[in-house]
Amino acid sequence: MSTSVSNKTILISLSLATMAFATGLLLGGFYLNKPSSIKVLGPPQAASEELKSHIESVESTSEIEVPRHLKDWKELREKVSDSRGISIEGLSSLLDVDIARDRIDSIPIFRIFPREVKREGLFVHLHGGAFTFEGGDMAAVEGAIIASQTHMEVISVDYRLSPEFPFPSGLEDIFTVYRGIRESSPMRKIAVGGSSAGGNLTLALTHYLKKEGMDLPAVLYLGTPRTDLSNKSDSLDILEGVDPRIPSFREGIIAATERHYVATSSREDPLISPIYGDFSGFPPTYLVTGTRDILLSDTIRVHRKLRQSGVEASLNVYEGLFHAAYVSAGFSPEFYQVYGELSEFLGTHLH
Repeated sequence: MSTSVSNKTILISLSLATMAFATGLLLGGFYLNKPSSIKVLGPPQAASEELKSHIESVESTSEIEVPRHLKDWKELREKVSDSRGISIEGLSSLLDVDIARDRIDSIPIFRIFPREVKREGLFVHLHGGAFTFEGGDMAAVEGAIIASQTHMEVISVDYRLSPEFPFPSGLEDIFTVYRGIRESSPMRKIAVGGSSAGGNLTLALTHYLKKEGMDLPAVLYLGTPRTDLSNKSDSLDILEGVDPRIPSFREGIIAATERHYVATSSREDPLISPIYGDFSGFPPTYLVTGTRDILLSDTIRVHRKLRQSGVEASLNVYEGLFHAAYVSAGFSPEFYQVYGELSEFLGTHLH
């Protein structure tokens, strides 16, 4: 595959995956009510031209009625999934990776291999989607990107989703997969990570493994992680109405998904809001956020907790980047920097 064709197809595939169905519910974006503080800003002057263009294309929000019943949530999820037009076969071709459906102890997974494996170890990818969306073939999207950019084997976990399966169902599935990998390959070095809710689940899994006295991953990747569902982070207020993907965590569809996910549990449970856990002994961690990311504070707060616990943690804050825009702004310098530096970080700590 030529470089020009590869760049073009990556751009097309990522744009379709994140921009279809109006402004893209891939990582959130529809709200019952637009926040009163909604702000329409021009593109950040110091960001790349590609990111500027991407921001201009998504700086609007659409309203949608929050589903009232489980069947309505299922229908919305199916509508979102169908609108993406994402298939394993398409991802495999566009990102030059091989993807196979499989199971570990009955949990559906995707095994993703770059055409040329250059790095030992295994990356366990946990998808985002507000604990509610991005299941099925969508679960493999960022995993396929990571495989293509890091040249290592990836397993993406298609864990159970809320509201049908609230906390701790998805986390239990992820633990089952991790335990199965450990049992079958006890000497293999494992990295774990994902974006948004995937970052939350990465930290929650690590807290749980530590509590159970199990071997921890060798490396963590946290892309704009949701770390405090009790909503104490400053950027939830400062950047409300600024982030074009998620204008608010206090109202609308994302607030509703988190209510269903938490259900009757405490929002300060470290397995729900990992910021409240003990980070001593955590593995080296690579974190990504941006100046327009509504989860900027969720990300920098957990970075501080890691550093205070003596953990090596690399915090990468990008000018003008909104929530997970490094995924959706494919073929941008930010895209290549995020995953290129993740590859370097993995190489250092999985060697």
